[in-house]
Amino acid sequence: MSEKNIRSAMNTMTHGVYVIGTHADGKYNLMTAAWLSQVSGRPPMLMAAVSKSHYTAELLKASSRFSVSVLTKDQRETALKCGSVSGRKKDKLAEVDVEFTEEGLPFIKGAAACIICEVTSVTESSDHCIFIAEAVSGQVFSGEALLYREKDFF
Repeated sequence: MSEKNIRSAMNTMTHGVYVIGTHADGKYNLMTAAWLSQVSGRPPMLMAAVSKSHYTAELLKASSRFSVSVLTKDQRETALKCGSVSGRKKDKLAEVDVEFTEEGLPFIKGAAACIICEVTSVTESSDHCIFIAEAVSGQVFSGEALLYREKDFF
């Protein structure tokens, strides 16, 4: 099987569309992500795969806490704004409607849900950092979750 065929097959896998919110050393960032998954129920844990080159990976290593905004199907434009440019170059919090958790983490206003996570381990895998995190709090709001399909975003 060719690399192109493998990539095409992997792109048929379903994902939600999320925004990871970070805060470290007085800096904030938001990053659109689809590569998140629950990895444990007790304790509740998830995995976030973030490119090593992304500003978010740098901030996550410095802070060890992040928010996950589960976007609604009406928040595609928010996903595009948070995923189209690096937080090193642009203040994404000025581009979208955000709220802040008690811990000072940004999350997307109007999201279907927000989960606060504490990183328990970081592993490098090829071109990504894999952040394993315990969900320490969460809240469901309303709205149907936005699903990721590569053709809708790239």
